[in-house]
Amino acid sequence: MPENPRLDSNQRACDHCGALVFSDTKKCVQCGHFPVKLHRCPQCKTIGSAGDERCSKCERMYEPGGDFL
Repeated sequence: MPENPRLDSNQRACDHCGALVFSDTKKCVQCGHFPVKLHRCPQCKTIGSAGDERCSKCERMYEPGGDFL
């Protein structure tokens, strides 16, 4: 069996589609998203982590599974 290729220390999988991206990638070439799931509040444009339920600035509730960059 062929060996699995080793990942370089600066490579990771896109959180949206699983494609291999470099850690400094701003846009996944496969799905077009920012490779790390982050919420972006449509009201005040504040960035929040994927686990947040509400915007830290304006307290708007995030849509489940939505509002991601």
